[in-house]
Amino acid sequence: MDGQLTIGSLNKLIANMWEKRFSSIVKNKHFQRLLLANMLWSFTHFASVLVSGWVVFLLTNSAVKVILLTFFQFSALPIVGLFAGALIDRVGNRTIMLVSQTIYTVVFLCIAALLYLEILAFWHLATAAVITGLCWAIDWPARRSILAYVVGEENVSDGYIVDYSIQTLGRVFGSAAAGIITKVLGEVWSYVGFAVFSFLAIIMIAGLINYKLVTKSRKDSAEAKIPISAVWKYVSRDNVILGVLIVTMCVNFFVVPNRSLFPVFASTILKGDALYLGYLALSYSLGGFLGIFLSYWGLVYYKNTNLFIFGSIVQAMAFAFFSLSSLLVLSVIILFLAGIGSGYFGVLQSEILLTHTEKHMRNSVFGWLVVAIGLQPLGRLSLSAVTSMVGARLALGGTATIACLLLILTALRLSGFWQSIAEKSSD
Repeated sequence: MDGQLTIGSLNKLIANMWEKRFSSIVKNKHFQRLLLANMLWSFTHFASVLVSGWVVFLLTNSAVKVILLTFFQFSALPIVGLFAGALIDRVGNRTIMLVSQTIYTVVFLCIAALLYLEILAFWHLATAAVITGLCWAIDWPARRSILAYVVGEENVSDGYIVDYSIQTLGRVFGSAAAGIITKVLGEVWSYVGFAVFSFLAIIMIAGLINYKLVTKSRKDSAEAKIPISAVWKYVSRDNVILGVLIVTMCVNFFVVPNRSLFPVFASTILKGDALYLGYLALSYSLGGFLGIFLSYWGLVYYKNTNLFIFGSIVQAMAFAFFSLSSLLVLSVIILFLAGIGSGYFGVLQSEILLTHTEKHMRNSVFGWLVVAIGLQPLGRLSLSAVTSMVGARLALGGTATIACLLLILTALRLSGFWQSIAEKSSD
């Protein structure tokens, strides 16, 4: 009876929360278009990264080149990120998204054609990775900051929770599809499918309002001209924003690159095929999906910065344990836990900046977030070098362990970033 009352109370709480915070924004037709476009974008991005890594490993039988491929994809982030905010302010979020999505579609079709003609080489995939990486560096912050225009400033936190949930759902489907389609239909049809879904995303984005034209004013134009030195001054004086950037740099240098070793672990350590790769990626993505809801529930009791650093540490620790596993079932369980940590990290990273940053600085701060994410290619180069020396298992375990230690140190040193349980209790 008590169990039934508990379940009933929980259902009522969820229903009330949905009605109060989410029901109105999900009825917004432009928000619906944005959600569908972002889900398709997330689906094709994560699935194509997995399939590309698998194709490179089949072509070269080299774990180092699998890592190098993802290095090329993110190599431009540290530089492009500095100017991404100003470019978005000048051109507009919708235009940036539309152009980028079109380029993704063309790239997918080109790779499919090269595969069909049996002339695909590593340098083709490396070139495609650089092109899509340049687009992503500007496209990603544009997709984040457009939320304030679509749902309004007062709903931006709730809107982001819904948007990130849908994107994670796209990642879950993409991870599953990457293994299944590649196994059943082959690599060519995988890329054809990515191109089709990417084209559907173009249609969704084209139906959005051009918020650049709607909100254009002299004041907006003046605010768009924010020098880099002013952005750095703004960031360095705010412990919350600075903490998010430091944690992001640590995770992207030491933790995120390890995902590029999934094809290597699936093939050489677990002795599996493309389906094994799908299992690993799917468990990680499903964990991320659950992590979103756990983080939202946690916001009732703890500050977002607490949950952000907690999720980052959990993800790093799980990767360290994953490196020790030689069993598929155990690996899937550990990656599910890593995914939960990534859900905390991913959703709260942008949620903190969206709610904490002043509106006129938002695009610029998100540009700096791209710079922080831009440490990822350097992390991939480092991981590549370590992998070539000690092997994939020791390389992944070592970098994940270093990440744990650095994240704990960051949490202890940035007192203002971590001071929240006491604050939350006293409210």
